[in-house]
Amino acid sequence: MTKNKYHWYDGWFYDKVIAPNQDKLFEQITSLIEPGSGVIDIGCGTGRLAFSLAAKCKTVLGIDLSERNIDRARFSLSLHPDDKISFQHHDISDLISNGQDHFDFAVFTYVIHEVPEEERITLLNEAAIIADKIIIGDYLVPKPGGFGSFLSEVIEFIAGSDHYKNYRSYMSNGGISFLAEKAGFRIINEISNAPLTNHIIILAK
Repeated sequence: MTKNKYHWYDGWFYDKVIAPNQDKLFEQITSLIEPGSGVIDIGCGTGRLAFSLAAKCKTVLGIDLSERNIDRARFSLSLHPDDKISFQHHDISDLISNGQDHFDFAVFTYVIHEVPEEERITLLNEAAIIADKIIIGDYLVPKPGGFGSFLSEVIEFIAGSDHYKNYRSYMSNGGISFLAEKAGFRIINEISNAPLTNHIIILAK
């Protein structure tokens, strides 16, 4: 059964204030996906990446545990209709149990660092059930110096105590590369620090 998990900033605030800062990361990820692919955006937020992907993809499904984010994503879709895009208030286990179609790519952007440490490998393994390849965009570890890293630390702290605890765990445990190795995934490609402080990695079983 889907949980309704949300942060204080979900919905309108996330859509207008937070999501636009991720556009450079979204551009990088979009460039890595082959034309005509089917993509599931896990933890899609208010759907900004989905609209970027739709121009080159066959289908894009965005899922999120925050009903407020999904409502906002659907509102944006009502303003800019696109038959390739859909948004659902689901988690991955819902899709697996419902026999969801298989995808070429599963994408996580700034999701893994906020997941509790004990759930991260399970999440990746579930994504591998429904997609051939997994793209993760998240913070670069070790963290580079400079104002960007300082700002990221402040933002994660403001997000809330549980969120910040998970972020600190993610950073101290080696980030995406360590997690991929621990979970038994192959690294197909990776881009570090472009845009600044970010790490993009493509994984497959």
